[in-house]
Amino acid sequence: MSPFLLVIKRYWGLAKNSSIQGCVSSGWLETSAYTFPWSLKGLRMIILLACIAVLCGLLYGYNEGVIAGAYEPIKAEFEFSAYWGGLLVASLSIGGLIGAYLSAYLSDKFGRRSTVIIAALFFITGAVLSSVAQDLFILTFARSLIGMGIGLSSMAGPQYVSEIAPRKIRGRMLGAFQFMISFGVLIGYLSNLITLDLGYSAEAINRWQFMFLLSAIPAAFLLFGIWSAPESPRWLVMAKRSAEAEAVFEKIEPTRSVAWVKGNVKRIEEDLAEVADQKGGWLDLINPRNRPITSFCVFTFLFQQLSGINAVILYAPELFGDLGFSEEASRLSATVGLGAALALAAAASLLLIDRVGRRPLMVYGLPACALSQFLIVGGFLMGDGIGTALSVSGLCLYVISYSLSMGPLPWVYMSEVFPNYLRAKGMVVAVTVNWVFTFLVVFGFPKLNQLFTITEIFLFFAICCCIGTVYAIRRAPETKGVSLEDIYELFHKGGSKTAEGPVAGE
Repeated sequence: MSPFLLVIKRYWGLAKNSSIQGCVSSGWLETSAYTFPWSLKGLRMIILLACIAVLCGLLYGYNEGVIAGAYEPIKAEFEFSAYWGGLLVASLSIGGLIGAYLSAYLSDKFGRRSTVIIAALFFITGAVLSSVAQDLFILTFARSLIGMGIGLSSMAGPQYVSEIAPRKIRGRMLGAFQFMISFGVLIGYLSNLITLDLGYSAEAINRWQFMFLLSAIPAAFLLFGIWSAPESPRWLVMAKRSAEAEAVFEKIEPTRSVAWVKGNVKRIEEDLAEVADQKGGWLDLINPRNRPITSFCVFTFLFQQLSGINAVILYAPELFGDLGFSEEASRLSATVGLGAALALAAAASLLLIDRVGRRPLMVYGLPACALSQFLIVGGFLMGDGIGTALSVSGLCLYVISYSLSMGPLPWVYMSEVFPNYLRAKGMVVAVTVNWVFTFLVVFGFPKLNQLFTITEIFLFFAICCCIGTVYAIRRAPETKGVSLEDIYELFHKGGSKTAEGPVAGE
């Protein structure tokens, strides 16, 4: 048996046999999912667990950002066509789509934590394989493996956070997932710039190989951390392991009384019992009661991708080249600045998402994205000088507006609005929409850039943001401060004290 399959087998045994009463021995490592080796409680435990989960976001962002600067060195070495170039960049999306479908089964069957463990193994394998690839096919395959890790973790990570964090900080923790994506993009851009001196074909190691290998480091931290983390208490209740769920709640919120812990578990049990007669099949997502929830999540991710974010992130050096940045160092430096704006705005969104609420950020964020894209269009039409400054300002304003709104909000909404028995499948549908349109934008952007002018492309993105604004005004609910069990009812009632404004689907 290969070492990789042996590791999977040992992890599988841990996920299947771990229990609250004792440790699980895998032959070469003894650990327990519920002994909490850091001896932390309460908010510190919550923050630590959330940080472990959102490392998935860091890996997502890094592997998106790093290809922006690695593309030219890879092209110089393999001399591929535009078709293969688009496929290489979009291979992350192909793997992500496959991983998203796998996550539905794995997340419900074996738990959110076990799914993240499997995702970490895909991250590590893909990073190592891409760093030693000697032909374009193997490199594309390796990037697809990383994409599978992203597809698995992009569902299980936010799901894990939403089910383990107290409601008062839940939105902030889910927003942290998007922040880590943005921060990962920045780290990827920085690695592009820092490794510039390695050249296109250094003797010891190619520049792009080194950049890809770096992603194995956070993947190893993710694997180590999530190994010892507790399972989601809500999933434990779903798996008929209520005693273990109580133990997790006691560690997460140690100041709560025993009665509160038992009452919280009891409430989840009652919620599950209420829908026990519903099988939670795929068609249930589009029945009259659940259709408003599904359609809202689908359209939220649709407008996220049609805002053009991946065209900007993945092809930023080329965009700056079109704006007159002729030297590679200047293009990569400008790209780092763009990544910094993306990450700083994502950090600010952590403070705003639970303070301002979800609905206002979406209602005002989308028109801000549209305005910034009109600035980009105007700058390109004006040409060099003032036009370049206007387009660069528009790009910065765009990534800031996106990070404050459409960056975190689809992930937050997706993790909050589906009922327990449909959450995994509902999130798969939403994430699938994300990956399909990511693929279309990423794979199609180089060809669109040949068929249309850059101003026409960004004008299209701006119009999509305007349409998204109208949709947000009519359909976006406010879920700030609402329990996961009560959010489901927001789509079928006229609102509540904590749910102001229109309710989606009504």
